[in-house]
Amino acid sequence: MKEFNHVLPKVKNLGYSQQANTVTLKWEIPADITPDFIRPLEVSIQKVENDIYREVIVVGNEGTSRDITIDPNKTYRFVVKLSGYLTEAAREKGKAERVYSAGEVIHVK
Repeated sequence: MKEFNHVLPKVKNLGYSQQANTVTLKWEIPADITPDFIRPLEVSIQKVENDIYREVIVVGNEGTSRDITIDPNKTYRFVVKLSGYLTEAAREKGKAERVYSAGEVIHVK
């Protein structure tokens, strides 16, 4: 069986700023993305509030920031991943067309 070796790199330089009940997450899209993926990619943000998974926020067109409303009295963890679809030529029968990078995690307290 052939090994599935289509991998997306993690987002780079993940950081945040906070103003009252809004957190602005910022990151960079890495340059070393294989041409096996259809561009532009998406960014998937998992929002975890007080250790409870709340939602997934999708940022399209290789966006590099997102404002997210929070409750300043709670703690948050955001898991940020690149996601993309393989080109027709790169797809393998029986394998996923959509690929996610490993997650970068940021904590907001």
